[in-house]
Amino acid sequence: MNTEILARGLIPGPSVDEILADTDTSHFRSLIDNDKALQLFEYWCRLLHYHGLALKPAFDPLEVPALLPSIYIEEWDPEAQQSRMRLMGEDLKARWDEEVIGLRTDDYVKGDVNALWKRSDQVVYFEKRTAILAYSMEYLDRAHCTLIDLTLPMNDDKGNRFAIGYIWELA
Repeated sequence: MNTEILARGLIPGPSVDEILADTDTSHFRSLIDNDKALQLFEYWCRLLHYHGLALKPAFDPLEVPALLPSIYIEEWDPEAQQSRMRLMGEDLKARWDEEVIGLRTDDYVKGDVNALWKRSDQVVYFEKRTAILAYSMEYLDRAHCTLIDLTLPMNDDKGNRFAIGYIWELA
């Protein structure tokens, strides 16, 4: 694992405009030390080039079936001024004691992780940048773990803001 991510917690990556302009993303890619997360990033880049940021309707889970257990989709809730979980893969669902689909960040994450996710929301939803996050989660019924989270912006065909991500545990 690249210690830069652990030290910073949040690393903003290339913007949508930079990717569409074919800016070199090799440094950002080198920070993604998980093959499945890198596969999601590459698939997202292809969709972005073909559909622009309104790529949510084009996302086809059959193109990345091995990634689905650890993928999530969040939607920006302008009224609440935070993201709301819309879809969560089975491996991610197993990490929480309760159902989090439909909940806002404040409803199920507290403390430093909540603050980090909200900083990430600004980067992803408003700066339209990719991001990598590292954070520790503490659970009541299992050991603490450090998670790495690749988050990518996308819109639907009406301009609603979403993020798609892939989470893996630091070994």
